[in-house]
Amino acid sequence: MFKRNVLTVSLTLAALCSAQAAMADVNGGGATLPQPLYQTAGVLTAGFAPYIGVGSGNGKAAFLTNNYGKLDATVTPKNVHWAGSDSKLSSAELSTYVTAHGAAWGPLIQVPSVATSVAIPFNKTGLAGKKVNLSVNDLCGVFSGRLTTWDLIPDSGRTGPITVIYRKENSGTTELFTRFLNAKCSETLEGGKFAVTQAFGSSFSGGLPAGALNPLQQANPAGGFFTDTSAGVMSTLNAAQGRITYMSPDYAAATLAGLDDATKVATVAGVSPAPANVSAAINVIPVPSATNRALPNAWVPVFAAAASSTDPSVVAYPTTGYPILGFTNVVFSQCYANANQTSQVRTFFTRHYNTSAFSSNDAAIRNNRFVPLPNTWKTAINDTFLTATSNLSIGKSNICNGIGRPL
Repeated sequence: MFKRNVLTVSLTLAALCSAQAAMADVNGGGATLPQPLYQTAGVLTAGFAPYIGVGSGNGKAAFLTNNYGKLDATVTPKNVHWAGSDSKLSSAELSTYVTAHGAAWGPLIQVPSVATSVAIPFNKTGLAGKKVNLSVNDLCGVFSGRLTTWDLIPDSGRTGPITVIYRKENSGTTELFTRFLNAKCSETLEGGKFAVTQAFGSSFSGGLPAGALNPLQQANPAGGFFTDTSAGVMSTLNAAQGRITYMSPDYAAATLAGLDDATKVATVAGVSPAPANVSAAINVIPVPSATNRALPNAWVPVFAAAASSTDPSVVAYPTTGYPILGFTNVVFSQCYANANQTSQVRTFFTRHYNTSAFSSNDAAIRNNRFVPLPNTWKTAINDTFLTATSNLSIGKSNICNGIGRPL
C-alpha cells in the first residue's frame, strides 16, 4: 500500500510538472511605447506572461543575453523568450548574438509589430481653443534650445519659458524622434546637429536645452522621483506648466485626454498624430524582397532624409501625413526548446498578423492609437514565418533539430 501511494504521488507530481511545462510562460518585455497595447486583454495569446515595460535597450539586452534581470531583477531569474523594441537591432547586436548563441538557440526573428507616430504633448495653458502648431523649424528650435519661450512659437497664444522633458535612459521612442530631428533639422539654424540615438541627452551636439528635465530630476509629490519610463515622462510633464515632450500616441492620448485636444498635443506642420495620418504613409512601404527575408534587419524600415541605394530598409520620410513616424518591433526566436512554447509563439503570430480584422489584434491596435501593418506586410510575415514550407518558419524541424531557446 505504501509503495502504491508513493507511486501515485510521484505520478501526480510528474503530471503537474508536465502540465506546468505545457503551459510554460513565454516571458518578454522591453519598449514602453507599446506596453499598453501588449497589456490589453487578448493581445498576447495563451501562454504568454504579462509584458514588462522597461525600455527598448533593456528589452533587447534581456533577449539577446537571456538575462531576465533586465526585465525584473526582484524575482527568481527566468528565461526570456521575446522582446518589444522601437529600436532596430544593430549589426553589432545581431553579429554578437549569432556568435554567442546562434548554434544553441537558433536564428532570431525581428519584424515590425505596429506603425506609430511620435506625438508632441505639452502642458501649457493658453487662450481658449488656441492650438499649438509647430512647423518643423519650430520643433527643431524647441528641442535644440533655440526657442526658449512659448511666444517664439507663432500664434501659440502662450507666453513664458519652455521646459523640455526627456527620457534619460535608452529609449526606442527617443531613437524614432531623434531620427526625425537628424533628418529634418538644419545645422545652420540649430547651431549644432542631432544624432540618431536612444539617449536624448547626448543627441544634440549643442547640448540640452536650458532647464531640460528628465523624470529622475523631478521630485514626485508622492515621494521620491518619477520613474524614467513613458509613464514617468508624462507624470513629469503634468507636474508643472510650460513643459513639452515627445511621446508615443497611446500614452499621450491616455494621459492628456486625446490627441485632438488643442491644448494638449501639438500638431506638426499642421497635421495631428492621429492614426489616419500615419496609415497613408505606411501603406506605400514595400515588403522585403524574397532574397532579403532571411535578414532580420531587412524587415524593419527606418526613415531618413532620403532613401538608401545600398540598404532597401532605409526609406525617405513621407511628404504627406503626420511627419514623425516609425515602427515598434518584436524580436522572437525561430526555435524554442519547448514544443508548447513553439506552438504558443506561432499562435501569437497567427493572431497578430492575421489579415482578417475579426481574427486579429487590429481593433486593440487602433484603440491604443497605433496603426496595424498593411495586409501586404501581414501576408509576407505569414508566408515567411508560419508557412510550413518556408525554412524561416517558426519551429522548422530541419533548422530547429535539437536546438532552441531555453524553457
